[in-house]
Amino acid sequence: MNINATLLAQTFIFVVFVFICYRYVWPPILSMMNEREKRITDGLEAAKKADDSLEEAKLASAKELEGAKKQAAEIIEKANARATQIVGDAKSKAEDEAEKIITSGSKNLENEINKTKEQLRSDLSEIVVDTAQKIIDAEIDPGKHEELIKKAAKEI
Repeated sequence: MNINATLLAQTFIFVVFVFICYRYVWPPILSMMNEREKRITDGLEAAKKADDSLEEAKLASAKELEGAKKQAAEIIEKANARATQIVGDAKSKAEDEAEKIITSGSKNLENEINKTKEQLRSDLSEIVVDTAQKIIDAEIDPGKHEELIKKAAKEI
């Protein structure tokens, strides 16, 4: 009987222990396990979202970089076109200025040549008249003198 009473007492204590564990110990352990499982699941989902977000960010940055490269190429192309235009304008302006200078120089040279020719005609006519005066050793009247100068100037 002693064995039976001990066996019954141990069984009763075991049942009470199981009931107490089931009632007070098991729910917190189960809730902690569920909470941990939920945190792990949430962490995996967050990691997946982060990977997806990272991939999207990489694609967006690649598109943005490509757009920036295109924009930079356009800016460089516009700058080159503008530089070419400025060089062309400067060249055209320089050519116009050179043409003006050449024209002005030609006119000045032509004027100087004409002045020099007139001066030479005048000097030559005076020399001719002086020489003729010395040769004939007589004074020619001023009217004839002027007429001879004009005639000599025209012949030259």
